[in-house]
Amino acid sequence: MTDPGLTIRHLCFTGPDKNPARVDFGPGLNTIYGASETGKSFIMEVLDFMLGSSKELRDIPERVGYDRIWLGVEEKDGETFTIERSTSGGQYRCYEGLHVSTPKGIGHLVLSQKHNPTNEKNLSNFLLKKIGLAGKRIRKNARGETNSLSFRNLSHLCLITEGTIQKEGSLIESGQFTTRTAELSVFKLLLTGVDDNALQASVPSEKELLTKSAKIEVIDELIVNYQDRLTGLIGEEDDAQEFSDQLGRLEDTLTREKESIQQSEEKYRSVIARRNELRRKLETANDRRVEVEELIARFNLLDQHYLSDLARLEGVREAGSLVSALSPGDCPMCGAHPDQQHLQIDCDGNVDIVVSAAGAESNKINKLRDELQDTLSQLNLEMNAFGSLMPKIKEDLEEVDASLKEIMPGLNEQRASYSELIEKKSTVQNALNILMSIAELKERRMSVEDTTSTESDMTKPVTDLSSSTLDKFSAFLEGVLKSWNFPDADRVYFERTDRDFVISGKPRGSRGKGMRAITHAAFTVSLLEYTHENNLPHPGFIALDTPLLAYREPEGEEDDLTGTDVQDRFYEYLSQHSGRQTIVLENTDPPDTLINGPQTIFFSKNPHQGRYGFFPVAM
Repeated sequence: MTDPGLTIRHLCFTGPDKNPARVDFGPGLNTIYGASETGKSFIMEVLDFMLGSSKELRDIPERVGYDRIWLGVEEKDGETFTIERSTSGGQYRCYEGLHVSTPKGIGHLVLSQKHNPTNEKNLSNFLLKKIGLAGKRIRKNARGETNSLSFRNLSHLCLITEGTIQKEGSLIESGQFTTRTAELSVFKLLLTGVDDNALQASVPSEKELLTKSAKIEVIDELIVNYQDRLTGLIGEEDDAQEFSDQLGRLEDTLTREKESIQQSEEKYRSVIARRNELRRKLETANDRRVEVEELIARFNLLDQHYLSDLARLEGVREAGSLVSALSPGDCPMCGAHPDQQHLQIDCDGNVDIVVSAAGAESNKINKLRDELQDTLSQLNLEMNAFGSLMPKIKEDLEEVDASLKEIMPGLNEQRASYSELIEKKSTVQNALNILMSIAELKERRMSVEDTTSTESDMTKPVTDLSSSTLDKFSAFLEGVLKSWNFPDADRVYFERTDRDFVISGKPRGSRGKGMRAITHAAFTVSLLEYTHENNLPHPGFIALDTPLLAYREPEGEEDDLTGTDVQDRFYEYLSQHSGRQTIVLENTDPPDTLINGPQTIFFSKNPHQGRYGFFPVAM
């Protein structure tokens, strides 16, 4: 049969009054490289979203205003079709031809997102029919029960995200215990082209049924208990995605509320500090006023003493003057007669000396009184200043108190709202934790239902993937690694227990993240090329996010490829194998031979240089 693979031709976002955000692809190698945070990894998420993922798109600011996504696809026979989907998710519309807007005069198919083997009108069946895998069945457990193949069973083998490409676990598994058997069956289907339609499920024994029944009963009781707790928290709602989104929204709201409260608290603290400062000023002014009043009273009393002393001295001086004016007579002090008085000798009766001393004392007191009056004058001025200062402080204090009364209700409301949000976040987080526990219990319940309990069944191989097929593919993978000049690429084989590859005696998962990334890329490329060369079904395209991590972020010397030409040989190999499509999303520059190629796009993160990123720069 002819190669049924698909080729992605374009991915485009459109919206009212928005410039389209578009990237075009061609067959063979396509490279998008450049700075981080420019939309490279987002392209990978959108491809997954457009190929049937139920996970909502990341709510990044750049996609605001865009409401539709268009994915153009080409079949190997040259026929083309376009898948349209709302950015909010939901069903798909499919048109013939390549379009980035609703075509006129062309009908469309409405395809549901969820796989349904009995209804062709879903995206999964539509795509599986295009690649020759419609109606295939894969084994889901050791008893041989099967499920209808969904396109989502293939996505983890062709869309390799940045987180997945570095993982330590098996390359063929997504990490879910309950899907291990199905994922190994899908790997076998791609390597052989043979599905598990021929399998007949074995009938479990009575003992096994009883054991499973008991286990399931215990798990069901736990589930009921958790559901009762969940109902007590949030009622009947049980949408984990909605709670996860709600938790994200609550965290964003809490961040904004916290910033708002911090601003209000800062304003509140500033006003409180101002009020405390004014209160200190008022208290200090009041204490000083009392002190000044007391000083003025004491100094006025002192002035009265000075006046009393001056009056007394003035009386002495006047009395002395009158005594000096009298005719000579007996001394008033000692009673000596005039002829017996010794006027040239000082004595207590020397009126002139007494008068002179009284005058000197009066002058001294007057000088002290002048100084006292100056002090009183300054104190009175200070006292008068309190008459205008203290009312102003009280007025400012009243204004500050009024501001506090205005701030407090809003601040208290913000605090209450923040507390409610914290409590609501706690409730949602608890509900989400319970839902996760319920999901884990349901998963465990499924594993109990799908797993046989007998030792013999557990040791049986769950798929008929032969060693010769695995050896053939391992040799092909070894050849790819050697063509890339990957160091120590000898003796590659598939280890069945871990379901991963061993390279040169060392398990792939035990290497550094850079080596894990490049070997994961080699596996994905090998699967693409192996199925192509052997005319086996495959989606026909792969997308690799940061496969050359060992050049940018090596974990130690053993994880460092910077001294090798692996990067050049990697791109050289992919550019020479154009039978199927490879999309590489990288931070590092590709070789010069590819930089100016028509299928190489550079995201500069510079609005003035080339293309900024996946989305146009908002002007």
